[in-house]
Amino acid sequence: GQTDAAIEFVVTRVPENAVSAAVRIERRLDPGDTVIDAEVQVDRPRLWDVQEPNLYRLQTTLECAAAPAFDEHSVRFGFRDFRVEKGFFRLNGRRIFLRSSHTLNQCPVGQIVPPAQTADLLRKDLLYMKAAGFNAVRFIGCTALPYQLDLCDEIGLMVYEENAAASALADSPKMAERFDRSVGETIKRDRNHPSVVIWGLLNEVQ
Repeated sequence: GQTDAAIEFVVTRVPENAVSAAVRIERRLDPGDTVIDAEVQVDRPRLWDVQEPNLYRLQTTLECAAAPAFDEHSVRFGFRDFRVEKGFFRLNGRRIFLRSSHTLNQCPVGQIVPPAQTADLLRKDLLYMKAAGFNAVRFIGCTALPYQLDLCDEIGLMVYEENAAASALADSPKMAERFDRSVGETIKRDRNHPSVVIWGLLNEVQ
């Protein structure tokens, strides 16, 4: 049957954990899936930038009156505006020149999995790009690993991300469906990363 529940949304700044905004909603829920719409306003947010990668965390907590336990989920995100305006890239209103490298996320020996003795190889790859003066990286024909995007969020490295169907997807009656699913699931998974500024659809496909 129905149950009374309280859903709380709390936004904090990272890493100081200072509360920036909070909203609490009390609702009677029906069995099954329930969609809750909530708006949390953060006044004067610190924008994410390649020079100052300011981050926030949203923590959602669900408590039910009939249960002593509770459930919670948190996701990290940032505020930023990235657009193409009159032929120029602009980040938070400031014209920016993309200095981008790229990666296929391939490793020696293991290809996808780095060798044990260099387990942080893919992490070092991104750190070296940033240290060398690049401000962006393109993942060609592949999705970034979640921990890579976490790192890009933290160090201020913009990301041009593609999906697994962007290159060399075999023709078949289900190709369009497979492509749409790959694009949609990639965006759904990674949409809260402020470092991801460009979604690539296709790579070298004729």
